[in-house]
Amino acid sequence: MEFKELTTEELSQGFVRTNDGDLVCIFCGERFQEGVIYNSEGRMVTAERAVKEHIEDVHQGVFFSLIDLDKQINGLSDSQKEILTGMYLEKDNKEMSEELDISPATVRTHKFNIQKMKREAKILLAILEQIENENLAAERKKIRESGNNIINKTRELHNLDRQFTGNSLHPFFTQFILK
Repeated sequence: MEFKELTTEELSQGFVRTNDGDLVCIFCGERFQEGVIYNSEGRMVTAERAVKEHIEDVHQGVFFSLIDLDKQINGLSDSQKEILTGMYLEKDNKEMSEELDISPATVRTHKFNIQKMKREAKILLAILEQIENENLAAERKKIRESGNNIINKTRELHNLDRQFTGNSLHPFFTQFILK
């Protein structure tokens, strides 16, 4: 299973649900069969609870498993990983700055840049969804085919309307087309 094929939800939960109902850990591939009761720490738990506890016990949780991935996979520099780890552990800027031997202002700058990356990543995901989603592509095609006549009529009316706009009381406004 490759990380590039996983959804954001699957990455954040640490497991995938297969077509046959099994739950598979994305970090090691261990399978948990839906409908089977598992023994975990002397308790009987569902497959979903078992895979979640497996991820915590074996991989130290989803966060640390994802942050420890190679830079080629998660795209994070070592300093970004350190700042994110501090944020995850709910450390304040001063505490992080002392541990990393940088100023609190630098910690704030790193946090700001991480938030900027988050916004950019959301927009990139939305753009890629527009490109890759077959249903959205079919809707766009349908709208274009049915809407071409409407768009052309609207443009004609808009151009006609522009000919009659403007303020004839002042010579400055008569030289420019206002929107």
